[in-house]
Amino acid sequence: MPEAAQITSSFPTARCAACDRHVLTYLDFDDAAELRRCVHCDGAVSGELRWINAAELEAEGYQFGAPAAASSAGGCSSGCGTCSVRKH
Repeated sequence: MPEAAQITSSFPTARCAACDRHVLTYLDFDDAAELRRCVHCDGAVSGELRWINAAELEAEGYQFGAPAAASSAGGCSSGCGTCSVRKH
């Protein structure tokens, strides 16, 4: 059962050309501007942001709660091939 914060939260997503799908994004700051980046490959994403709720995020392949059994390959197990286990 989703927690109340998940039901009312919205998450920023955008199309990542490197991952070839809609991904969660995060803000990165450089000297001149704010940049949106992919949480999987850290690449810059462009285009319109989509703010989606937890149910829509799960439909995009993300999971809330305890992680699935870890594989020895690491990464997010989405199959995009660009992820690796990050230490930050």
